[in-house]
Amino acid sequence: MNKSKLLIAMAVASLVSSQVAVADAGGDNWSISGWINEALTYYDDGTGSDIVQNSDNGTTLGSRITLAGSTDITGGLTAGFEVILEPSDTANVLGLGSSGIDDNQNAHDIGVLGNSFNLSGGFGKVTVGLQSMPTDNIAVLEDPSLTLWASISPVFRGNGQTITGLGAGATNTTWGSFLQCLTVPGLGIGIDCNGIYRSGIRYDLPELFPGVSIAVAYANDDVYDANLKWKGEMAGLNAQLALGFATNQAGGTNAGGNEADMFAIQAGLMDTGTGIFGSIAYQIEDADNTAPTCAAGVTCGTGDDTDAYWLKVGIKRAFNSLGDTSLAFQYGSYNDQYGAGTTAAVAGTIQAGTNAISGGAALVANPGIVGSEVERIGFEVNQYFGSRFIMYGVWENLDLDVDCSSVACTTAYGGADELDTFTLGGVFFF
Repeated sequence: MNKSKLLIAMAVASLVSSQVAVADAGGDNWSISGWINEALTYYDDGTGSDIVQNSDNGTTLGSRITLAGSTDITGGLTAGFEVILEPSDTANVLGLGSSGIDDNQNAHDIGVLGNSFNLSGGFGKVTVGLQSMPTDNIAVLEDPSLTLWASISPVFRGNGQTITGLGAGATNTTWGSFLQCLTVPGLGIGIDCNGIYRSGIRYDLPELFPGVSIAVAYANDDVYDANLKWKGEMAGLNAQLALGFATNQAGGTNAGGNEADMFAIQAGLMDTGTGIFGSIAYQIEDADNTAPTCAAGVTCGTGDDTDAYWLKVGIKRAFNSLGDTSLAFQYGSYNDQYGAGTTAAVAGTIQAGTNAISGGAALVANPGIVGSEVERIGFEVNQYFGSRFIMYGVWENLDLDVDCSSVACTTAYGGADELDTFTLGGVFFF
């Protein structure tokens, strides 16, 4: 671990802690909060298997420390700040074992996820800085059961893993290369495709109707997005709904062109009496792209129009004296999200506007991919111990199906093995 960063983080935490009592006496609000999320993951990729200890489920739900505060200022306004730190394994779970990360490299560090100030009042709230934009987590958080740490719609577990069973000519060689986002080029998670913290300005409107919230934002490099969310009751059920739209006018470089658009929606319902719950997420993306580089004499697609959906259904109730227990099933389908070839196949760089990579004078072209699907299924168990600690167990399976227009494509991708992961984890909230 970087000791200097750790000492700085400890100093900041100590400083904020020392101010809490003083600040409270003056009517201000200061807090340190967050969670620690760690897990053991066993994987079987059809060729090998191993157990890896890792920080689980990506930056969305990985361990974090949030420093936040606010104070009343003149004119009936409130000023505040938020700093989010991530104590994380930089290798994470994106790749596992020999085909992904070095299990024993201990590449832990503390990074800054967010850093912003805000001003709020009767007009709403304006936030400036590195922050979560309106469509970040738009297809993640609308789950009334809050069983988020076990499974969410983006694919984090194993998405950096090399797909085994591929043949000669394969240029897309990891699971993430068939889960490519257009709105954030290079982000291979399938859904939540504007799901990164960005530097910009965000405006949250005042509540116009009970339970309804609206936000709009601009981020650097000409990224615009907006959301609409609603929480309430419907036919006696707890209900949540979120819609979001984002446009990246800097372009989706894994498909080329000068603009990529994303629309996402998630809806969730829960019957608090029986504990039965369900949520479903859907996303479509489109890029205004140039033609790809195809292998000679074959037709290949571009992956410039993609869609994905994911659902989870289950039950959550107090089956024992320890606390609530939840059991759930998930299913996802991520379609036509194959991106450019990766450097895992041939040393070189990704060519903007193509499905190919260059290695010196040689150009490795798309061998004839015209479509793809990554299918995801899983089962999970969560056990709650009060409000501060959760233990969870999850089995997930990823299965790749590639549509080909050439024998070379079938040879390259027709024998792709499935990836199974079994994760046992825990989350402590503070």
